[in-house]
Amino acid sequence: MDLEKYKTINSATREESENFDKIRCNNVYRPIFHVTPPHGLLNDPNGFCYFNNEYHLFYQWYPFGTIHGMKHWMHLTSSDLYSWQEHGSKITPIEQYESHGAYSGAAFIEDNSAYLFYTGNVKHGNERDANQCLATLHKDNRVEKSSHNPIISSFPKGYTGHVRDPKIVKKGDLYYMLLGAQREKDLKGSIIIYSSNNLIDWSLKGELSIDIDADFNEAFMFECPDLLEVDGKDVLIFSPQGISPKQEKFHNRYNVVYCIGKIDWASLTFTVTHWDELDRGFDFYAPQTMANSPIEPTLIAWAGTDNNLPSEQYGWVNCLTAPRKLSIQDNKLHQTLVPMNEHNAKPSLASSELASGEVIRLESLSFSLDIDYAQTSNLSIIISDDFDHEFIFTVDNKNNKLVMDRTHYNHNSKEYEFGSIRSCILTKKSSALTLSCDQSIIELFSDQGRNVFTSLFFPSNGNQYLKITFDEISEIKATLQYINKI
Repeated sequence: MDLEKYKTINSATREESENFDKIRCNNVYRPIFHVTPPHGLLNDPNGFCYFNNEYHLFYQWYPFGTIHGMKHWMHLTSSDLYSWQEHGSKITPIEQYESHGAYSGAAFIEDNSAYLFYTGNVKHGNERDANQCLATLHKDNRVEKSSHNPIISSFPKGYTGHVRDPKIVKKGDLYYMLLGAQREKDLKGSIIIYSSNNLIDWSLKGELSIDIDADFNEAFMFECPDLLEVDGKDVLIFSPQGISPKQEKFHNRYNVVYCIGKIDWASLTFTVTHWDELDRGFDFYAPQTMANSPIEPTLIAWAGTDNNLPSEQYGWVNCLTAPRKLSIQDNKLHQTLVPMNEHNAKPSLASSELASGEVIRLESLSFSLDIDYAQTSNLSIIISDDFDHEFIFTVDNKNNKLVMDRTHYNHNSKEYEFGSIRSCILTKKSSALTLSCDQSIIELFSDQGRNVFTSLFFPSNGNQYLKITFDEISEIKATLQYINKI
């Protein structure tokens, strides 16, 4: 065990603190309207909620380097979901029940009180324990760990130490806790459920049966379960690890799926009417929806990867996606960007100015591009530094396919371990795209969020260009807006 990486921010030396300040001031590759760590590594979003008239967000954070070390919960607040104020680590793993990290979890809001549930990670050599823990978020932004911790000690019989990521929902007079888990008998992934009548004392109810289990029998772990209601339907989201690619789906190291249907708490079954991969891009994992949302159901996720990334040389790595509104149309989950304040957007390109193949020199790599076009059209969007290194998006309506291609935009002169092309089959002809770009992250939404692709990318420091090509007989409307610093 590498003991050096299991230290907390409380033990930072003066020299380390001075280096943190230098990293914070370096903006190379750093997005302006996406959450990034001030220094070190960011991964899963945690505790996402609306409380005390503002948005709260935490994320998994290792302060000392760009590796997965001792996880803290960094705390942020916002009034608009784009401009975030940091409050530092609010769950720092200093207790025995979390001796090797405060792992992921979620918020639960009730009676004007905010509760944070998380997993305390404890390692014993090559073995691990998983303790479920509780903390209270106060109105002055203090976070107080419960004196009852751990509220669930260790892991239940029949499962390994890989039990984590609590999500709390309430039905009637009972609270339910969903946890990602791994069975002991076959080392396969599952979701287990506990119940409580007071948020402190929990008893195991059993394992959730999902009637698409056969599609995920090879998964060795289910992480980050989430359950919410969208447009009157239950939506279950989880992150299965270890599934093989299936046609256009599941080409990343780890993937995320959603299921639309109905949960039966008595029988612990989830009847699925539709399921799909949540995001088809290269860098999307561990999404979390907002508790107590005052707007539409809203999601945010980790945009990251285990590959070596260029930002590591500047002392930080990974970011979160932009916040996304969720809706259901034609029994399919749609994701669209939460609108940004108008004063942050600077209009640049009107549709009348656009010709197929025209090259536009970009003023900034923080922009939004909206395109409407005929359903019979084929369309390509190219972002490039010198047109030898190109990031390409293609709508092929004739073959009903949407493609993201970064083959010629290799960020580290090394082959991508999990390929360089992602695609999806269009169940409907595409007629609209929104491309959101922010320095080193791209999010593509087709047809009001029916299909979504998220990817990190790391352009050179030189000029950047945009080119849109389309069928000459087609008419398109395009609007390019630059995003000012939030």
